[in-house]
Amino acid sequence: AVFEAHGEILTVPAEKGDIRDVTQTPGTEERDPAWSPDGASIAFFSDESGEYALHVIEQKGLGAVRKIDLGQPPSFFYTPTWSPDSKKIAYSDKRLNLWFVDVEHPEPVKVATDRFDSPLHEFDVVWSPDNRWLAYTLQLKNHLRAVFVYSLETHKATQVTDGMSDALYPNFDKSGKYLFFTASTDMGLTTGWLDMTSEAHPVTRSAYVAVLRKDLPSPLAPE
Repeated sequence: AVFEAHGEILTVPAEKGDIRDVTQTPGTEERDPAWSPDGASIAFFSDESGEYALHVIEQKGLGAVRKIDLGQPPSFFYTPTWSPDSKKIAYSDKRLNLWFVDVEHPEPVKVATDRFDSPLHEFDVVWSPDNRWLAYTLQLKNHLRAVFVYSLETHKATQVTDGMSDALYPNFDKSGKYLFFTASTDMGLTTGWLDMTSEAHPVTRSAYVAVLRKDLPSPLAPE
């Protein structure tokens, strides 16, 4: 497992062995480590240059560190999320933007911008199994979240849910045919996080599935 502690990135064996400090930079703040799916690399944010950049290091802590400039103006970044092929990383920033970057060709690409700040959810971003799509949530004008999918090939986003419910936690199935998510039909402006009048209002959620190709049957069709 990989952890952040006191600005250092540490790997910890599940059974036997020693904790390893893979960064060893006591004068630098490093945050949000994420192990690549192929097990070879660890990504994290580092303020070594004076502003936060994305660093990718070999998982043993040996060799050169790949340092990816995340552009101007400087920002604070969150939650690096690897693609399944370990070639791209999605992340978000404090200005409510969602990005991804190709590790080998590191030019950040903006995917979306949220409307309102909220401490409750940060895009819920996930990759498709074929590495060609991102799924995430955005707040609409009515303050409810909708699920979107973004094509890395066309750089176009498509809204999947209707905007009349509060949708969260999208996730592709392993075949890439379906997109699962939860949605609430009793969420509203009085059930947000900003004031305490909503504390007594229960919010329920159910699980839903969207079929991602027109020629595929619904896995939940009536029998």
